[in-house]
Formats: sequence, structure tokens, C-alpha cells
Amino acid sequence: MAQSSSTTVLSLLFIALCATASFMSAVHAADPDPLQDYCVADVSANAPLLNGFACKPRSAATDEDFTFTGFRKASKSDSEIAKSPTGAIAVLTTPLNYPGINTQGITHARLDFAVGGVIPLHTHPRGAETIFILKGTVYTGFISDDNKLFAATLKQGDVFVFPKGLSHFQINVGKETAISFNTLTSQSPGFLVTANQVYTFPFIFFR
Repeated sequence: MAQSSSTTVLSLLFIALCATASFMSAVHAADPDPLQDYCVADVSANAPLLNGFACKPRSAATDEDFTFTGFRKASKSDSEIAKSPTGAIAVLTTPLNYPGINTQGITHARLDFAVGGVIPLHTHPRGAETIFILKGTVYTGFISDDNKLFAATLKQGDVFVFPKGLSHFQINVGKETAISFNTLTSQSPGFLVTANQVYTFPFIFFR
């Protein structure tokens, strides 16, 4: 009986480890190419959702649909950012707040970091990403498929790229607040925090 119990536990451990390894491996997907020059998102409540947003009539498109002004200033004060769980916040564009990007395969983000603020290790399974430093000093990097770290300390005007689906991070290592402008190559890049994947998934098998 003891041998059978041990075998069961070992089998469950093996399954959990395999599943965790599968979660940690790179996942590659991409947005489809658009079939027309633009497709301003119809974000009305009764509009159908099918792998993105439906297009509103071209005659209803406006200049404002292709303009986003939400990055002019931080969405929170410096003290509020410092009190956030990681000392950093991000504001992202989506078709809901920027209808003109619908079907264009891009997402933009403004990141604000308190001193010591961090965006923890995470992945975007459907998009590569670039980070452009507007202010401050940020240490950032990614881990390749063969577990090699590529990292750099960036200053104002510097750019760094995170390949699609790879784990990456950002840390403000300067003595002042930092700001970055990030671009991702997907309308819906996804956001998977690595720690959540590693520590949550195995417990599914042992409840």
C-alpha cells in the first residue's frame, strides 16, 4: 500500500514538473495581418467581439480615433506610485481608449517608476516589446530560451528590445523617478507574471 502511495505521489510530481516546464517555455503567437488600411474599433455595448473589435463605419471615423493623449502626464502622483505594490505603474493603450489601433497589431505603454520601483519578471506571449527611456536610469533584461541573461543599464534616450514570449523585467536603479515609453507588437500581447506561473500551477495537482 505504501509503495502504491509513493508511486502516485511521484507520478503527480512528474506531471506537475512537466506542466510547469511547459508553462515556462516560450509561447509564440501573433496578430493576423489587417485586411484593410484601418478598422476603428466599435466599442459600443452591442458590437460583436471576434478576435478583436468590429469596425465602426468608415464614415464615422474621426481624427480623435487616431490620437491618444493619455501619456502626457503620469496617471498617479509620485507618492502614489511609490506606495504601489512594486513601486511602478503602467498605462496601456487598448482599442477601448485608443480605437484607431484596432487591428494594427500594436500596443503602447507609459511606465512610471519610483526610486527602486520594479516591473517583475513576466512575459508577453503574443508580442515583442521595446522600451525607450524618457527619464532616469533603468536596469532591464530578458532571459533567452537557453537560459542566458541579456541585460543593460539604460539612461535617457536608450532603447532595448525584448523578443516575443521571453521573460523580462525592469528596475529603476537611479536616484530619481524614471519614465519609459514601451511598444509591443500585438494589440493583445498578454501579461503573464512568471512567479505566479511557477508557484500557482503545481498546486492544482495537490488540492
